[in-house]
Amino acid sequence: MALSTDWFLTRLLDLIQYANVYILLSFALGLFVLVRPLFVDSVVSVDAPTVGKRSKYEPLFWVRTRFFGEAWPILRDGYKQFSKSRFRFVRSDADIIVISNKYVDEIRSLPTNVLSPIQAHVDNLLGKYSTTDILLESDLHTRMLQTKLTPNLGTFIPAMKEELQLAIADTFPDCKGMSQISWLPKIHLIKSEEAGEWTPVQIHPIFLKLVARVSARIFVGIPLCRDAEWLDTSIHYTENVFRTVTAMRLFPRPIQPFISLFTPHAWRVPRNLRLAQQLIVPLIVERKRLQAAGDPSYRKPNDLLQWMMDAANEDEGQPRKLAHRQLLLTLAAIHTSTMAATHVMFDLCAQPEYIEPLREEVEAAIREDGGWRKATLNKMQKLDSFLKESQRFTPPSLLAFNRVALEPVTLSDGFHLPRGTRFSMSCAEILHDPNVTPNPEKFDGFRYYKERQKPGENTRHQFATTDVNNLHFGHGKYSCPGRFFAANEIKMILAHMLLLYDFRFSPGQSRPKNMTAHEYIFPDPEGLIMCKERENLPERMFATI
Repeated sequence: MALSTDWFLTRLLDLIQYANVYILLSFALGLFVLVRPLFVDSVVSVDAPTVGKRSKYEPLFWVRTRFFGEAWPILRDGYKQFSKSRFRFVRSDADIIVISNKYVDEIRSLPTNVLSPIQAHVDNLLGKYSTTDILLESDLHTRMLQTKLTPNLGTFIPAMKEELQLAIADTFPDCKGMSQISWLPKIHLIKSEEAGEWTPVQIHPIFLKLVARVSARIFVGIPLCRDAEWLDTSIHYTENVFRTVTAMRLFPRPIQPFISLFTPHAWRVPRNLRLAQQLIVPLIVERKRLQAAGDPSYRKPNDLLQWMMDAANEDEGQPRKLAHRQLLLTLAAIHTSTMAATHVMFDLCAQPEYIEPLREEVEAAIREDGGWRKATLNKMQKLDSFLKESQRFTPPSLLAFNRVALEPVTLSDGFHLPRGTRFSMSCAEILHDPNVTPNPEKFDGFRYYKERQKPGENTRHQFATTDVNNLHFGHGKYSCPGRFFAANEIKMILAHMLLLYDFRFSPGQSRPKNMTAHEYIFPDPEGLIMCKERENLPERMFATI
């Protein structure tokens, strides 16, 4: 019996040892499968050279990691070598093919069940972690922007201007001065001891609040557009999404579910969504109740939320889904518009010779119309040009015209895109190509204004227009549906800054450096400019006709 017991214990210990070996081997194999994408090309079936290596001996893992902070030089190098064909860049979570813009017209003619821009957009924003995967269900908000908002932009100028002026009054702290403007009785950009002194201010957080407020006026209407909890939620949702995306893209997709458990901003995104639904769902329910009551005095609000409620089918019209889409709209509206306006302010301070001509144009447009009319912003062509040139130098993203191949595609020249291929176009480098933009390294704020003065060119070269070379907003049917609204919003904010304030950098200060993360370009949110109020401003400059 003793021998039998000894034999049994020996065999059990052997099995435990073997089990430990098997566990270790299984763990090693699983780890290899998860991190393997860091070390190998994942789009092996696409004929495209990989760019970004400093030498042939540099591990692909390090090339992927470097893309986080060196995207622009990597993409610039690829474009210089392969602008007429294609190349591949690698980042930790994906391999992307960058193709020539000669394919724009051919690609935009293909159906979305073959090449999908929405799937590409959701993938770039990591879908479920940013809650953007709802965009795959329908294009409700896009339809409303295209059919309701854009065709009627002029009619919303009074509401936008009213909300902007109220937002300025609510956002800027009290100080002396500006008493000659009735809607701005004791308001200033910053607090100072004496009216008219130069004072440092961080302009980005101020613009963030203004953009959130003006956008909300058109998206959800009064009173929610002035609700501090809604504005705070929409702003923080945007911040949390981009912090989540930039952090989690540093890891291969197979391990992102694990990484998300240790990413605080990823926890906050669904929390933002729940709070947004708590704020908007009761509003939707109340609107439906009032409409069903049949009160002849009730007038449906004229805002994006109501348009979506009216146009939605049964599934789209679920209150929680409508609230979800409203939050996603803030992601696009607040993020890009605030960055664009901030970049313009930095560029104006860096090149102050443009300030007075732009101010004169704004004043002339308002004076000609006798106040702010529907078409007043359209007359600010120099301001539009400066905004477009600023975007050329500091775009929100280095890549645009993103697509995912849902089916295999062979283009007209024989270039084959297998199913699952993700590809983009290098929108930033295209506009720095001397064959596209003469003297591309020179900042010419009136470059596009001068182009519009040529015969037959007046409606082209605008900030919001797109073509095969101007792809920051995409091009064709699936270009950004809210770009014309964004252009009006940004120009209105900048026009008020030009009217109300003088601004500059402090002596010896240079333009705040941009911040980069992957292909995204951000202005320094803590960048300072010096501001002081202007005096003797006529009230008519702020009147709505």
